[in-house]
Amino acid sequence: MAITPASASHPLPVLLDTDIGTDIDDVYALILAAVSPELALRAVTTVNNDVILRARIARCVLDLLGRTDVPVYAGLADSLTPEERRGWMGHEGQGIDLSAVTDFLEPAVAPARIAHHAEEAAAAGTPLTVFTIGAMTNLAVALRDYPDATRTIGQVIAMGSSFTGYGEEQAQMEHNIACDPVAADIVLRSGLPVTLVGLNVTRQTTMTAADVDALETIGGPLAQALVGMHRVWFQRIQQDRSPMHDGLAVALPIDPSLVTLEPVTARVETSGPRRGHTICLPPDENAPVCHFAVSVDVPRYQSLLLDRVREAVYRAAH
Repeated sequence: MAITPASASHPLPVLLDTDIGTDIDDVYALILAAVSPELALRAVTTVNNDVILRARIARCVLDLLGRTDVPVYAGLADSLTPEERRGWMGHEGQGIDLSAVTDFLEPAVAPARIAHHAEEAAAAGTPLTVFTIGAMTNLAVALRDYPDATRTIGQVIAMGSSFTGYGEEQAQMEHNIACDPVAADIVLRSGLPVTLVGLNVTRQTTMTAADVDALETIGGPLAQALVGMHRVWFQRIQQDRSPMHDGLAVALPIDPSLVTLEPVTARVETSGPRRGHTICLPPDENAPVCHFAVSVDVPRYQSLLLDRVREAVYRAAH
């Protein structure tokens, strides 16, 4: 099995690395990671551009969930890829009251914290799962600077790329990979067990304005924050529904049967006109093999995500 499954009786230690604050789906992925009894959320790290603001958003959401025990660390703002600056749309932090979140560590501490939590989880007997739902910069630097600690990571589950078939002609670009192609290629070549949840499956998922309205009717401070941020996102994309990309990555250890996986040897173009494209080839025994999600049970995933988000909102309100 490519995914290490989790259970409420044996929660899986996990770390969430996120560019929270741009696409709203990171917020719902954070909630799923924080409230699911199958997952033991050890830390949250932020990546890409204003990592302090992203960390303040994550801290605020965790506090609204009552998860003051989960530390949040600001990570690396800049890509490892020369002259790559994408990933900031300008609306980040709107729709949520961050006034109570003021103090934060300086940026760039995330790679060391990833290494620390990897060592800690391994010593306790269950290797760390790292979810990357943004650029892979923090993890790539952790692999480079703390190789002994990070080789103990049990699995990496990333929302990134897209799989439409084998061969260079099928190579696709996706935002998280394109934000730092060099980092993504480092992770894919690391030899760690990597599962990629790409646009080919996540674009089939959705949360609608009606779903957001239903959260508003529950009421409470968490609902207010979610509704505020999600409506800013709807306005930004000029639509009344948005895919729940990142939550699907977080959902996989909870229920690996949500997706079908295909083994792939993958590399990322790090320069030239196709920079950020992921090239997928049939598995090669002489090269690292990752797994791509090639199909998804959309109704079961959306039910899992929405049920747990609604329950979290209700608990925060009562």
